Amino acid sequence: MNESIAISASNLTKKFDDFTAVNDVSFKIFEGEIVGILGPNGAGKTTTLRLLTGVYKLEEGEKIEIFNENLKDNQINCKIKFGIVPEISNAYSDFTVLENLEFSGKMYGLSKEEIKNRSKILLERFELLDKLNAKTKTLSKGLKQRANLCLALLHEPPILILDEPTSGLDPISVKIMRKQILEFRKAGKTILITTHDIKEAQTICDRILIMNKGKIIADANPDTLRRDFKSISTIIFKTEKELDSKLMNYPTLIKRSDGTFAISSENVLKDLSELYNSFTLKNQIQISDVKIQETSLEEVFIDLIKNDSTKKKGVKND
Repeated sequence: MNESIAISASNLTKKFDDFTAVNDVSFKIFEGEIVGILGPNGAGKTTTLRLLTGVYKLEEGEKIEIFNENLKDNQINCKIKFGIVPEISNAYSDFTVLENLEFSGKMYGLSKEEIKNRSKILLERFELLDKLNAKTKTLSKGLKQRANLCLALLHEPPILILDEPTSGLDPISVKIMRKQILEFRKAGKTILITTHDIKEAQTICDRILIMNKGKIIADANPDTLRRDFKSISTIIFKTEKELDSKLMNYPTLIKRSDGTFAISSENVLKDLSELYNSFTLKNQIQISDVKIQETSLEEVFIDLIKNDSTKKKGVKND
């Protein structure tokens, strides 16, 4: 990853009447990173993107820099560095896919030859050549989203901003989108994604910003989030016979509906040793089919949101 800063945002705030959608948010995104913004509905993800891309006007004290250029002072220079794919298609529905590309290319000042060559490459990449002359309104959601990516990439921007890019898409379109997003990073592009799909974020993102109620409550790579915010794993195992009441009182032990037993563990090696001593050596009960289940990013996300919301309500956690 390049250490050059592609996006720097300081003190972003956006209010709608009495509702604060984004509350004093600051972050940096480095060139070549894929950064995911996760959060529940109403967390401020899309509003943050709209501030970054100049859809919403910045107020006094707020600052956005795109490759060290101030967005307020250099709107055109900054905006041309973005390729934006909104959740809902922004292509002209009565235009064909090709007509949309030609129109977009002209808006960016590309020559006919550039539009033709780049369109062909993009349509091949997103498997849309057979839809070249189809009107956009006749396309499925997945095909529309692929067409949106072609439009966003036509002027070869260094930054891609994707708002829920795979939401509601068919599996084939999801696979194509993910593959291409990773290819873009290999080519050095910076990618910012909002998503509800935690598994998707864990798979493709270098770093994750978790938002709740307009603020960023976590900023780290997926592995660090799992390790630092909830380091508890689960040891799952079977026993050769039923456990007596004394062993059932073993710390954190629960019997699961499938007949296996589970123990929460912050130190797997230590707890496995203690299990063996307690069950096998002291009580002659053999344990088998031992599995270690690591904490998922989804569990971390749910805990962070829950704990943050509890704090904001003023409820004390024991």
